[in-house]
Amino acid sequence: MLKPVPHDELKLVMTKLIEKIRKERESATMVAERFWQDVLSQAIPSNLNKMMEVIDKQKLPYARSMRFLPVVISIQHWEKSLTARDAQIMEYALRNALKEVVIQRAASAQIVRINPDYLLLVFTQDLPPAEGCDPFLKEIKSRCRAFIEVCNQYLYCHLSCMIGKTVQAHEVRDMVEALMSFKKNQVNIVDRVIFIEERLKKESQIPLPPMHVWSELIKQGNKKKLIDESQQFLDSWKRIDCLGAKGLQQFYQNFLQMVLHTLQQQGLRADEIFSDHLSPERILSATRSVKDLQDWVRDVLEKALFHIGGLDSSETVVERIKRYIAHHIDQELSRQYIADYIGLSPDYIVKLFKKETGCSISDYILKERINLAKELLSMTDTTISNVALAVGFSNFSYFSTLFKKEVSLTPQEYRRG
Repeated sequence: MLKPVPHDELKLVMTKLIEKIRKERESATMVAERFWQDVLSQAIPSNLNKMMEVIDKQKLPYARSMRFLPVVISIQHWEKSLTARDAQIMEYALRNALKEVVIQRAASAQIVRINPDYLLLVFTQDLPPAEGCDPFLKEIKSRCRAFIEVCNQYLYCHLSCMIGKTVQAHEVRDMVEALMSFKKNQVNIVDRVIFIEERLKKESQIPLPPMHVWSELIKQGNKKKLIDESQQFLDSWKRIDCLGAKGLQQFYQNFLQMVLHTLQQQGLRADEIFSDHLSPERILSATRSVKDLQDWVRDVLEKALFHIGGLDSSETVVERIKRYIAHHIDQELSRQYIADYIGLSPDYIVKLFKKETGCSISDYILKERINLAKELLSMTDTTISNVALAVGFSNFSYFSTLFKKEVSLTPQEYRRG
């Protein structure tokens, strides 16, 4: 550009340059995150030579001599109930907080999404630290504490940060697995920063609940007393420092068996009512922490008492279907799953929903998914592949095809506005 430069022309050129730099940085970040996701899923073997081939090919800023510090962020629970839409937006907020509070000016640090409950931070170090005196680790611990305080105060989120050992690239996956295993076996570690080298006490013995008393309360339909007693009982578990996942899983199995047996005694098809509570995925989600177990127990009891007491006239079947869809929009949604939750036959809910709303359940689900995708594309800068996952599509190209069919724009075009 030659002087004198018109103000509007200069502004336009600078805006384009800023946008170009932003897109280049976003692209590099996406490539780096996908690299570590592939390492964790073993799509890239944990072999240093193989990893360096991929690193060179993708032009990632990692050298063979570098060492890496993995920090696993375990999201324990949110103080407020979140829909799938809310959860995606809050994950975006968590990422921003991580960048500002923990990463700060560490340009080579990378945030990696493991799953909805775990994020990974990967820091790089050019040289191994001196044994037993690494100021970098102390600094990261301090930043993680500040991050937890920010999340507690502004995001209403409770989490824990597990800091691993500094390792070579091909050892990162094993270190992350060790950190996640450590967390799963110490379920009461909440709002704390823990080094993997720290030794906790042996898992404590836990008291057993009065299942026979709770069974009688279910038969009586005494909802208030039943929920109060079960929640208070599990509250006592929060004070056990060394509570392992094994204890929570044992409670889960015993409690579910008691509820199923009690409902069967009342002539109800308990296996159909609670089919969505019997999957391995549900066991894992319910036994991550005492808080998750409390939420699950409340859900099971409310559902059991609902069926014992008859249909709740305060909420229509169609309203319950819509609520179920909103809370499971990122998961597989079939009419059988919905029918199992409602406790009615699939054919009946399909006809009823069509009659009450004028559209089919499948069309309604698609509309809700597309609306959520549009909102995420507009309000966040998360990757389009993550948007697809958040609205229930594991196949990226299928999501793009459906999105364009419904909106007449590709997801990329819609984001650009």
